[in-house]
Amino acid sequence: SKGFPMRCKGEEGQAIIVVALAMSIFLIGGVGLAVDGAHLYAQRQMAQAAADAAAQAGIMSIFDGTNTASGNPAAFSTGGSFTCGTSDPRTPCSYATLNGFGSTSDTVSVAFPPGSAVPGVVLAPSYPINLIQVTVQRSVPTTLMRLLGPAASTITATAYAAVVQVLAPVPILVTHPTLSGAFSINGTGLITICGGPSKSIQVNSSDSQAAYPLKGNGAGNSTVDLSHAGPPDPGNCTTGTGASVGVWGGPTQPFYNYVFGSTGKYIPAASWMQDPLRGVAPPPVPASHAVPAVAINPGQDGCPASPRKPCMLYSPGLYDSSNFPNGIDGKLTTVIFTPGIYYIEGGGVGCSALCDMYMASGLTDTVTGTGWTSQMLIYNTGPASNPTASGPISLGANGNANLVGAPPSSQYLGMLVFEDRNAAAQSHTIGGGGAVTLQGTIYLTNHRSIMLSNPLQYQSLALGGTSGSGTLIEGEIIVGALQLGGTGSIQMNLNNNELEVQEVALVQ
Repeated sequence: SKGFPMRCKGEEGQAIIVVALAMSIFLIGGVGLAVDGAHLYAQRQMAQAAADAAAQAGIMSIFDGTNTASGNPAAFSTGGSFTCGTSDPRTPCSYATLNGFGSTSDTVSVAFPPGSAVPGVVLAPSYPINLIQVTVQRSVPTTLMRLLGPAASTITATAYAAVVQVLAPVPILVTHPTLSGAFSINGTGLITICGGPSKSIQVNSSDSQAAYPLKGNGAGNSTVDLSHAGPPDPGNCTTGTGASVGVWGGPTQPFYNYVFGSTGKYIPAASWMQDPLRGVAPPPVPASHAVPAVAINPGQDGCPASPRKPCMLYSPGLYDSSNFPNGIDGKLTTVIFTPGIYYIEGGGVGCSALCDMYMASGLTDTVTGTGWTSQMLIYNTGPASNPTASGPISLGANGNANLVGAPPSSQYLGMLVFEDRNAAAQSHTIGGGGAVTLQGTIYLTNHRSIMLSNPLQYQSLALGGTSGSGTLIEGEIIVGALQLGGTGSIQMNLNNNELEVQEVALVQ
């Protein structure tokens, strides 16, 4: 019995060694998990950022149409999925590389899945390819963890970006895709913009001088005051904090004198915006020809009590080229418009020689079937034999005008003037000679495809004021080219009517 302890004495401390070894393995595993786990998490975050950037760049290229540009090394096909190679110049691949994922240990794959991949997202139907998926993978070597497990771990990140259909307020939109001087300002007046979205003006032209004076036409000293524009303002310049100007082309720095307020700025390389009204169908040709204008007395049907010129009451309907070869020209008269749709087949609408224009009061449209009591729509096209041969629109160029467009809730979405999108090139004029108040959207543009194939076929609008008079537009302006100027004041109250527009966004 006395020898038993002596026999076990040589085994003393063996348990401590086993426990220490076990704890060492546990500690190595814990430290390895912490070190390698943190490294893998950081790599995963970087992979997600690379996938996001690649997806956004890819869908932006699709949105802008640069993915199919001839001779562009960054172009890529959307006909099927593909895997990027090292030093791959295609847009999604190059953006993944710029964000650190383009080596031989990385896999960057690009696909164009169906909309069911992002349930709940409203994709823009006008784009055949409106969704892109980018998946980034990397094999990351482990350090301490390899003592107990795999020598490497694969991290994966996936991003989806899409062209989405959203409801948003529409700014002043200049639609010509390539024109130099598409947006120009001259004269010495003050142009004030109130309310509307966070971007008040969008110029779609890709030309490096898209927002620049027209050739031979100096910029003058006009100021564009955006300091009270923007969503906080209801459209009366009381609470706005500022809005921006976006130009797809250039110049890269603002040429004109803009006052942006606290939240506005100049945005070069701002992707072009699709025409939000491109899906609005022209009105049907009225079944009835318009009745020739008739004289009315002062104070009757909206004629002012003391008109500057005799009042003539016009009726809606078809102004065909045979019976009305000059369209509507209220020369030396005060034009009173009965509510309804004015379908002009040639000759346009003019108000020459100190002519004034007003809405009729107390009358309802019974000719074109709208039932409107205080609104009108001018649809400007050419004769059936030559629909492109429309005449220009001239409102308030030599007199006063106060007109109200179609109801925003109607199928014409608040339009006052609607130009045939296939029309030949025309130069239109609003303001510049009197006090002008127009409520409704001024829509004077050709199809984008037409302006791309024939850059000289576009609609231009000169919007101006003269000393002692002002021009007030309460609505949106969507035109091929826009020239602002004159020596008086122009105020545009952009309302908050929402129209469907397309935007690019990460959706997952």
